[in-house]
Amino acid sequence: MNLTFKGFLRAYCRELTGLDTDNLKRLAQAVATSAPAAAEAVMAFAAVQGKARYLAELSRGAWMEEGYRAVLPYLEGDSDVADFLQSENAPERYRKVWQAYLSKRDAVVADRRVSGLMREKTLTALKERGVTAYRLCEDLGLNKGNVYAYLNRGDLTKVSRATARKIMEYACAA
Repeated sequence: MNLTFKGFLRAYCRELTGLDTDNLKRLAQAVATSAPAAAEAVMAFAAVQGKARYLAELSRGAWMEEGYRAVLPYLEGDSDVADFLQSENAPERYRKVWQAYLSKRDAVVADRRVSGLMREKTLTALKERGVTAYRLCEDLGLNKGNVYAYLNRGDLTKVSRATARKIMEYACAA
């Protein structure tokens, strides 16, 4: 999965506001009334589209106007939104938007690392208990090809972290 920053912001704004839209006017209304936690994400989303000033104008008279105006110089023109969110100039709540992106982006890598560690423990447990991969697949109702690729070839893309945990727990309990 190749998650772009803009794609993440789109999904994050939708999640935080509860709206299924990219419309900045509707997102700004939601931030002003029912979803204040989305304020920074919505501003970052507007900035990656080159519409930070537009969003700041939409916020006129709302509680977030002052905060948007304060970060506007950093988010306009040729400035890189990601660079700003990682800088010391960014308020803490803006830096948290970047941290949320990194967490989402790196989740697959972390899951695969954990699955790899569980694979090693599973292989040891299966060997100690004399349980075959075939028996494991039959008992758990798993796809044999995917389980064999995971266990024998070490292909960590073939099973999810949850499935890897299920396999490991079975092997350790057998």
